[in-house]
Amino acid sequence: RNLAGDLLAEVSPVPSTAGALKATLEEQLGCSRALLQLVKGGSADILGDEEELDPAGLDAAMIVDESPMSRWDDAADVFDVEVDGGVLKCPDLWAGHVAVPTSEPLRGGAHYFEFALRRIGDEQWCGLMRDRRMSVGSGRDIEAWTYYSGRMSTPSASIVDGQAALHAERRAVARFEKPRAHGDVVGMLADLDRGVVVFDLNRRVQGACALPRGLPLWVVAVVGTPCDHIELRKPSLGDAPRESLLAIDGPLLDVSLGTPLGQAVGCFFDGGSLDMDDNDAEAASGASDVTGDGRMCFVSRARPVESTLRFPFPASVPFSGAS
Repeated sequence: RNLAGDLLAEVSPVPSTAGALKATLEEQLGCSRALLQLVKGGSADILGDEEELDPAGLDAAMIVDESPMSRWDDAADVFDVEVDGGVLKCPDLWAGHVAVPTSEPLRGGAHYFEFALRRIGDEQWCGLMRDRRMSVGSGRDIEAWTYYSGRMSTPSASIVDGQAALHAERRAVARFEKPRAHGDVVGMLADLDRGVVVFDLNRRVQGACALPRGLPLWVVAVVGTPCDHIELRKPSLGDAPRESLLAIDGPLLDVSLGTPLGQAVGCFFDGGSLDMDDNDAEAASGASDVTGDGRMCFVSRARPVESTLRFPFPASVPFSGAS
């Protein structure tokens, strides 16, 4: 039942544990078990996943807890990135740019998020990504739909590398208003059922584009300097700017007309170790350099000078995050 007492599902026979019941509810209702909280009928006790259930029957209330959608993945600390709920800091960042996803993706419905840009050291990206594996590489190198902050360190007019813009599907699509180095807020209204995302800066709409439908998408932030600091918040949908809600049904920017960003040789977490895949390793041969001090240089295929990234690189970094 929901908190109003309405019947949501009947499950028979009774699963052995609360975790097994959540798995069954996920299949029946289409809501991720990671977002489900079960409260035993007649009490305020939340059932733990390992808690055994009475085979004779159970009446429980189901609560959908969306906080994992706005909580950064704890596995980010492998890169010396510090996460605490929705707060992301990186005072000891060693890996150059790092894309950090949230714990759980969006799978449907409409959601509004705010990225409070406490500090931008040089450039940041905020938005949605398709692949939850945290990657070493800039926001130009991931399949994502993001608000690119532009660089704080250059007056360049390029929306690929300099001015704020919509970066989507590895293309620089349209110029956006450039945030300040600290204190501004990027808003993002994502409607996965309609397949649209709208970005705003300090509640001023900047633009909207299409999203793929039927796929889980993770909220993501890409940071690149030790002073970067972002706080992710998830207000209610009713708190979204009126202009953003109207933009859902308005004209969309054509991503296909954007300027290609290029793609760097990079490495990803696949749930085991931090490694390059075979294709990346082949592409990197002759384009990368491992020096005697254990530093590896990844060189972008499309940007051989600007995108060279050097960082200490251990042979294998354990990764214990869930896939």
